[in-house]
Amino acid sequence: MNGLKLHYLLQDLAGVQGSYLDLGCGGGAVAKAVKRERPDLDVHGGDLSRAVIAAASHDPQGVRFVVAPAERLPYRDGTFDAISVIDVLEHVDDPTSMLAEIRRVLRPGGLLHLVLPLEGQRGTLWRAIGTGTRWRAKVQYAGHIQVFDEQRYRHLADAAGLSVVRVRWSYHLLFQLVDILFFLLISIRGPLKTSFEDAAAERQGVAGPPLRALKGAIAAVGWYEARLMSWKRGGCGHFTSQRG
Repeated sequence: MNGLKLHYLLQDLAGVQGSYLDLGCGGGAVAKAVKRERPDLDVHGGDLSRAVIAAASHDPQGVRFVVAPAERLPYRDGTFDAISVIDVLEHVDDPTSMLAEIRRVLRPGGLLHLVLPLEGQRGTLWRAIGTGTRWRAKVQYAGHIQVFDEQRYRHLADAAGLSVVRVRWSYHLLFQLVDILFFLLISIRGPLKTSFEDAAAERQGVAGPPLRALKGAIAAVGWYEARLMSWKRGGCGHFTSQRG
């Protein structure tokens, strides 16, 4: 699914020239991938965590990494031609302030690409089981302190002057079920010591190949389901906004 998110981001960046920021960049994987695909862009990565910025900066690969609290970005007004925010807004205390800061550092007409899990979206399995209210696994193990649906995000984006001009969708029925089963499992047995992807890659012995095959099958389900149904509302929105 990270590959799909990058695919949609690069589509949005196809017409962008100048400077680009990946906000909430973590270890910098997305920013570095964009720089490899678009060496013409001036690529920046910003994150609240000094530790992850230090790790990303060990091998920056042409990206400028800085510590950047989302509500107080260390950039001048109108610095960037494009900004991406991938799986971040659901973690912040004040989404309104974050979107206002994003608008401030975007130039007029600049592009925001924002990926957001929509665990409150009508018609999703998450909504059916009460994610964010009765079912606390996403809060406890994923840090999702905000619950969004499409309407809530559009309202916040419009209020910030970042009107949504395009949406693509992922996490449809099958991948929602995979996600719920995963968080149900860690609710029962406790959190994994590493990511599922790393656990599958590192597992030795007889269990290694089946685990890697399962990981590949799950990834394929998520990719093809989302590509075939990108027009249909799902549990994750890939929102493209433009600063007015």
